Amino acid sequence: MSAPDPHLVLLLGAGGISPDAALASARRVTSEISVVWYQGGPSAAAAQALRTAWSAGCTGEWLTVADHLAVPDLLAELHARRPVHGVATFGEPLIVAQAEAQRRLGLPGNPPEAVRTAQSKLAQRRRLREAGVEKIRFREVTCEADLAEAAAEVGFPAVLKPVHGAASFLVAKVHDEAELRERLRAALDAYRTSPLFDPEPRFVLEQLLVGDDWYGRPGFGDYVSVESLVEDGRVRHVAITDKLPLDAFVETGHLMPTSLPEERRRQVLEHAGRVIAAMGIRWGATHLELKLTPDGPACIELNARLGGPIGHLLRACADTDIAADVVRLALGRPAEGDYRAVRHALYRSVPPPAEAVTLVRQTPREELLAAFPELVFCKTRFAPGAELHPDRPYGVLTFLLAGEDPAHCAELAERVLAAHRAEYAPLG
Repeated sequence: MSAPDPHLVLLLGAGGISPDAALASARRVTSEISVVWYQGGPSAAAAQALRTAWSAGCTGEWLTVADHLAVPDLLAELHARRPVHGVATFGEPLIVAQAEAQRRLGLPGNPPEAVRTAQSKLAQRRRLREAGVEKIRFREVTCEADLAEAAAEVGFPAVLKPVHGAASFLVAKVHDEAELRERLRAALDAYRTSPLFDPEPRFVLEQLLVGDDWYGRPGFGDYVSVESLVEDGRVRHVAITDKLPLDAFVETGHLMPTSLPEERRRQVLEHAGRVIAAMGIRWGATHLELKLTPDGPACIELNARLGGPIGHLLRACADTDIAADVVRLALGRPAEGDYRAVRHALYRSVPPPAEAVTLVRQTPREELLAAFPELVFCKTRFAPGAELHPDRPYGVLTFLLAGEDPAHCAELAERVLAAHRAEYAPLG
């Protein structure tokens, strides 16, 4: 007689991979799945659609929560009536609640303090300095009174960024104290309307990391990300993701598998292992961005979760579902995926215009999918009439395609971009 499926709790509704994709990955591992739906995220219609899919093939309970701080208590109550064997989530807003619940129930997971460190660009810098992993100059900034001392300590050029943020928004390169003061004032104004940041504005000023050409040929950015799985402190690097050149500080594309020379790959992975260990990550997935400098790799930031489109890229590149492995690790099981690349895959994102505009019309996604069979998926996020603002973390067009090699992927992407027509009108 086979053992019963373990009871997994999925925390959904707060970013990360789509809820339906998360549920599909979890069902590859177990059928006993309880869902805790965070009500501050997608619409009620999205929740109902997912609940219908969940009820068709899962046992467990469907719970809702409006306050992420209530998640540990909610799961303790669930555990008392239906023992929980693992807790998984894929969205940044719920990973601390996940860690708190895992610790409270004695389940595999990261220490909550390690997750909080991973969420804070300031705490990350402090931790890496304390561990002797990196010596990048930085200083916390909360108001204009901090600027003179911060500028003297860090020097110029420098980068100003929110302590907690997303998608590189409000990240700015500054060349002198006058520009720093101007950028800080603009960022403080943005805090009044943006849902992405702390209630109280906090920033970090850090030295500008200067990239180098590690590829020896054009078309690549000067940074990479490392995708890793961690099982009880044992780190398994599953991929290095090449990046397209940045648009200011906004990402435009990701490419797998990496085209870095073998010795460069070794340098990247060795430094990634040091960073992950210093951060105290014990379980789950990590997404680590590293700048490729003349002196070696340097940490941009680490996320204690799966990164943005990485799951899509790995599925297209290696036919492997890393989200299912994240679920296995949450249940204390080893990862099973084979991450050897069988093809190249490119993810492309088109940022909104630099000024606030109204989208008048654009090429329908169905037309692009019909014209390019190489597209794995294509998404136009906004409908005509939508207002687009440069300080919102959404691409106008995102797509993923598969190709024979990096040059083939790049050529296909340019053809897709040329076929996508968008017309805008100035807002107001």
